Amino acid sequence: MLHSILKPVVKLLMLLKFRIQIIGLENIPSNTPLIVAAKHVSNYDPILLSCMFDWKNHFMAKAELFCNFFSKWFFTNVYAFPVDRQSGIAIRPIRRALAIIKTGDVFGIFPEGKRCKNGEIVQPKKGVAFIASKTNAPILPIAIIGINKGIRSPLKIVIGPQVNVCQLDNSDYSSLSRYVMDRIKDLEKMHSMNS
Repeated sequence: MLHSILKPVVKLLMLLKFRIQIIGLENIPSNTPLIVAAKHVSNYDPILLSCMFDWKNHFMAKAELFCNFFSKWFFTNVYAFPVDRQSGIAIRPIRRALAIIKTGDVFGIFPEGKRCKNGEIVQPKKGVAFIASKTNAPILPIAIIGINKGIRSPLKIVIGPQVNVCQLDNSDYSSLSRYVMDRIKDLEKMHSMNS
């Protein structure tokens, strides 16, 4: 309920703040469970991925965002669920992600497991590969390019061809996660703001 009320409002705010160009809409599959994987460079990333498309996107979010009653209520109602990054125990959120995909919904994940600012390079976690391998859901790589401060700055959301893990060697989760991140980086290079 809250999500459906907020979504058009937030979408309008994003369109007012950024000059958004979406590339690759034809790559979005229809009628299938889906894993959306994007590089995480800004707090705007999950907002953009949730409000600019028709899907209901579920995200893992750091447990600190669920620290009180109001924030827990809010984030739960916009389809986020907590993961404790400090403990290193991810069994419960992984089970939640698997359940979301099995119901046919969209699960969004940032393979690095955290926000990476100023060109920081982080090895991706194994989560995206593990979840995809257990569900055979396609992974949709997305690059968000050009989030800058200031009003009406240009921004590109580039959707790449889906990655089907059942067609790849999915026994090595680390390699598969790096493969997904490489597809996202390829999209960034192809569609950089200078091109």
